[in-house]
Amino acid sequence: MNEKTNLSDLIPVAILQIDNRRNIISANTEAQIILGHSLASLQGHNLSEFVYHDSPLFELLDRVTSEEGDISSHGLTIAGPSAVRSKLYDIRLRPGPEDTIILAIAEALVRDPSDSAVGISGFGRILGHEVKNPLAGISGAAQLLLRNAKDDEVPLLEIIKSEASRIERLVSRLSAFELFSAPRRDRFNIHQLLDKILIAEEAAHGGKIMLKRAYDPSLPEILGDEDHLHEAFQNIVRNAAEAASETAGQGQVTLQTAFETGFAFSSKRNARRLQRAIRITIEDNGKGISSETRDQMFDMFSSTKAGGRGLGLSVVSEVVAAHEGRIKVESKPGQTKFSVFLPMKRDTVQ
Repeated sequence: MNEKTNLSDLIPVAILQIDNRRNIISANTEAQIILGHSLASLQGHNLSEFVYHDSPLFELLDRVTSEEGDISSHGLTIAGPSAVRSKLYDIRLRPGPEDTIILAIAEALVRDPSDSAVGISGFGRILGHEVKNPLAGISGAAQLLLRNAKDDEVPLLEIIKSEASRIERLVSRLSAFELFSAPRRDRFNIHQLLDKILIAEEAAHGGKIMLKRAYDPSLPEILGDEDHLHEAFQNIVRNAAEAASETAGQGQVTLQTAFETGFAFSSKRNARRLQRAIRITIEDNGKGISSETRDQMFDMFSSTKAGGRGLGLSVVSEVVAAHEGRIKVESKPGQTKFSVFLPMKRDTVQ
């Protein structure tokens, strides 16, 4: 053989390289199969000729152009005139040399697209319109009530406003095909976030359970996606509160924060090094979780609740993973602990 074998043609992942105008520079065999065209037909042509312009792929390209580092998203479709249909893909984008972008595309392992978080994103734009209008009404009504509210009513009305605004932001991001695997990082106070969740849970359970705080006041602001982490911790706290409410005596949930030293995180190069982490632990005195349930509780379709879809803890898992964190679950009758470890980032927000 006179020609050298291109190693990228031997891997089961589609690799595309495009320039800053989104013209295709190179495409391996898998990429040619997905797009339905040969390399000769792809090279020098714009990606929009082979992928429909409203594809979420272009939303990701906009982000990787404006942000530093890799961008990932899971379970997206790639629709085009000749593209392979009825498949979902995990996509990773990375800035390449000389203002190029490298796309790695692999078939996603999703059991039922219509039931997954991916299926939700597919209806994002419709939901954005249908959900935002009533949210605006809720927020406006809360604002009007605040004008003449009694002192003990103000905190609850503020929670209504805050939650309506947060849901509107999440719906807007969902409409733009932003999944929990693609966080927007900024610095914020983790204790303020946890307090919002606790106040909402206190209102939901009407004082039937005791909610306690055990915060370390010396913790610094953390770097992460506040809306995504809010969603993750709210799911854990809500599950804990439900478990605690089923106890024979006084149900109790405790939120604790602390430094964790000497914790090992995997870096992007798979090297392991010890560093400091922030630990957030949610503890309840419910009946506990069986070992069989713990083994599959973070799967997307696993739920022990009647009528449950099993999406809550899968969201927790995805959010924590996107923040390069870890989750530890300890449970016995009368005590269950969910501990989330988030690495302390030294990089600054731009």
